[in-house]
Amino acid sequence: MEEVKLTDTSPMPFGKYGPKPKGTGQLMQDVPASYLNWLWHDGLKEDMQSDVAIYIRNNLNVLETEFDGEW
Repeated sequence: MEEVKLTDTSPMPFGKYGPKPKGTGQLMQDVPASYLNWLWHDGLKEDMQSDVAIYIRNNLNVLETEFDGEW
């Protein structure tokens, strides 16, 4: 496992579920798996430094069960 910087109760740091007023201010546990899947396939899969990429890698087993589709 990689160094944990984001946990389930950390706020999403960017994007439409990130900080208000531009985002909705969601905690990582409340960000839809479909959105994290989209981020993953949009480039985070290769990113070894992004906190969100590390969060996804560390939680892939849970996210795969929450996502309605192929991860």
